[in-house]
Amino acid sequence: MRKRAWVRTAAATLSGNSLRQTVCASVHQAAKLVAALLTVTRVTVGLAKVMVAYCQVYNSRHLQADCQEPGSAPEPYAQ
Repeated sequence: MRKRAWVRTAAATLSGNSLRQTVCASVHQAAKLVAALLTVTRVTVGLAKVMVAYCQVYNSRHLQADCQEPGSAPEPYAQ
């Protein structure tokens, strides 16, 4: 009888440790996923800011060119 109880206790302990390791591994993987998603979000926000700045510069140059007298050539870009 005692041997069976010990085997049950050992099996329960082993499965508890295994479950704990599985949960820890899952939490670790979830944390890595969240970190990766935050990195992607930061890069996306950075690209959006660059595109907004580009569009503002592009639009301001084209507005200047559109507002010039008819027949005048737009200023060449600095080389």
